[in-house]
Amino acid sequence: MKKYILSISLCVIAFCAMQAQSRASFGTNFNLAAPLQGFKDNLDRTPKGISFDYMRDIKESRLSVGGELGVAMFFDDEFMYELFDEGHPNEFIELYEEDCYLSYHTTVRYRAFKQAWFNPYVEGRLGGTSFFSTRMAVEHTSLFDNTTKFHGTSFNAGLGAGIQINLCTMPIALDLAALANSGTHTVYRSINERHEGTLRFSDGRVASATHHLNFRLGVRFKM
Repeated sequence: MKKYILSISLCVIAFCAMQAQSRASFGTNFNLAAPLQGFKDNLDRTPKGISFDYMRDIKESRLSVGGELGVAMFFDDEFMYELFDEGHPNEFIELYEEDCYLSYHTTVRYRAFKQAWFNPYVEGRLGGTSFFSTRMAVEHTSLFDNTTKFHGTSFNAGLGAGIQINLCTMPIALDLAALANSGTHTVYRSINERHEGTLRFSDGRVASATHHLNFRLGVRFKM
């Protein structure tokens, strides 16, 4: 997941640099998801991750628009893998796997006040979530190529509220929010128990709606 975090960071920083003269703000956030219904039944760990967002005020109003891009992980493990599909039966190597998702949303936010040290807001969002798994050999070997497999993508819409706490006269603010997200039906991978042997990417694939609650704690920087 580290390479996705780095890629997202570079993209957001570059975009914000081009907008530095606008009435804008940039946020970096820690996200905690609480899956609901069938999504909850298929995951035995709480998805955690980071996101970056960019918001721009609409003229002099309390309304702002922007976007958020993030990545979260809901399972990781090391296990022994038999190189059967690679043409080496009865030979095992140790693999590390992460099951994650990328999230990307267009965001609309309406603040209670134009300027206030304690500023509640409501937020709506539309976007998607793409689920993927990454496998890497713990020790380098020419017998196995590190690989990433995307499983499915869901469309989701969310609505919630938050509080922005401005820190004195500094261009920094704390941002706390909770949002309810309704996600469409999609395929993703959920392996709760590892077994030694040939564990393929096709194993453990499940499908459900992806409704969840998202709790966000972030720091905002005015630009």
